Amino acid sequence: MLPKTTCLFAILFTTLVTLSLTGCDSGWSGVHKEAGPVPLSSPDKPIVRLVDKRTSFEIGEQTRLFWDEGKGATLAGDRVKSLYESIPKELHDRLYSTRDVPNNLYPPLRNTPGTTYEYIYDTWIIVVSLNPDVLIVSAYKTPVGPHDKQPRSWNSLLIDKARYGYLKGHVDHIPEVRWPIDAGTLVPWSDEMYVFSTDSRVKSGRLTFEGNRAEVLLPVGKLLLVHHKDDVDVSRE
Repeated sequence: MLPKTTCLFAILFTTLVTLSLTGCDSGWSGVHKEAGPVPLSSPDKPIVRLVDKRTSFEIGEQTRLFWDEGKGATLAGDRVKSLYESIPKELHDRLYSTRDVPNNLYPPLRNTPGTTYEYIYDTWIIVVSLNPDVLIVSAYKTPVGPHDKQPRSWNSLLIDKARYGYLKGHVDHIPEVRWPIDAGTLVPWSDEMYVFSTDSRVKSGRLTFEGNRAEVLLPVGKLLLVHHKDDVDVSRE
C-alpha cells in the first residue's frame, strides 16, 4: 500500500492535470463580428466578417469563418464551393499534380530506398470578389527536391513580422476546405495566373498584364489588378 502522503499527492496531481486539460478547451465562442480582410463586393451588398473560435489542448486555436452579405451568416467554405468548382478540372488536376522523386533528396528519408512524391506546383487560390463571385489562381512551377514555398515573400515561415502583418491585413484563410483557399484583396504575383467566376458574364481564363496592370470586366464596373514585386493588388472600380 502506498504511503498516505503519496496517495494524496497522486490524487492532487491527477486533479490538477484534469483541470488543466479541461480548462484548455474553451468551447466555441459563438459567431461574432471580427475585423479582418474580406473579398471585394458591390456597394449594395457589403460583406460582414464573422468568426467562431475555440482553443483546445490537442489542436490549439480553431477558427470557423463566416460571411454575412445581408441574409445572415454563411460558412465561407460553403459559400465559395461552387466558385472553387468553376476551375476547370483539367487545370485543377495539373496544378495539384505530383511527381515521384528519390527519397535521398529529402533528409528525413535519405537512408530509405525508393521514391516519394512532391507537388509540381505551388498553387494559390484567392477569392477576390463576391457578387459577382471571382477568384484568381497563381501557379508557380517548383524545382525538383526541397524548396521554399513560392513566392518566398508569401511564406509565413520566412517573412518578418511587418510582412506577416501586411499579409494578414489583406488575405484571410478559409478553413475547412479540401484544398488551400484564401480570400482578400492581395494575390501572389506569378507568370501563370488565371481568373474564374461563377458569373458567365465575367470572362474566365489566363490573365494578361500590360504595364503591370490587368483588368477583369464585371457586369457592372471592373476589377483592377496592379502588380508590384511579388504582389498583385486588387481593387474594384
